[in-house]
Amino acid sequence: MNTTIIVALLATFTAIVTAIITDFLNKRSKLKFEERKLKEQYYLEFIHALSENMNNSESAEATIRYNHAFNNLTIIASPKVLSSLYEFADLLINHLKNNSVADYETQYTKAFTNLIKAMRSDLYGSKSRKVNKGLTEIYLISGILKSTPTE
Repeated sequence: MNTTIIVALLATFTAIVTAIITDFLNKRSKLKFEERKLKEQYYLEFIHALSENMNNSESAEATIRYNHAFNNLTIIASPKVLSSLYEFADLLINHLKNNSVADYETQYTKAFTNLIKAMRSDLYGSKSRKVNKGLTEIYLISGILKSTPTE
């Protein structure tokens, strides 16, 4: 076989393999990006529903939205996020049903902080150590900004 033909075949084969690998890596990167955006959407929906429920605890609609957002996370969240989510939910349920959680506010802040850190780690992957660096306490505000009527 002529060396020119062999070189041409090798060049063609290399070009085809390179194109296949590049296409595969591009598709994989696009899928990861779409997955991250979807997770971000679900996490933001959960935080919004939690905040709304905290600000409007008497609203059945707010509670239903929170429950749906919570349940939706079981589909998309990583195992670490789910573990933190269940820890957080167990604390809330125990407090609401039994009102027997010692030092509830401290435990709530710790559980919520762990949940948000897990979500951030899930979204940012290997950069998660940097993204959570220095975060010791994460919390939401609710109701405290409402003005009180003056007498």
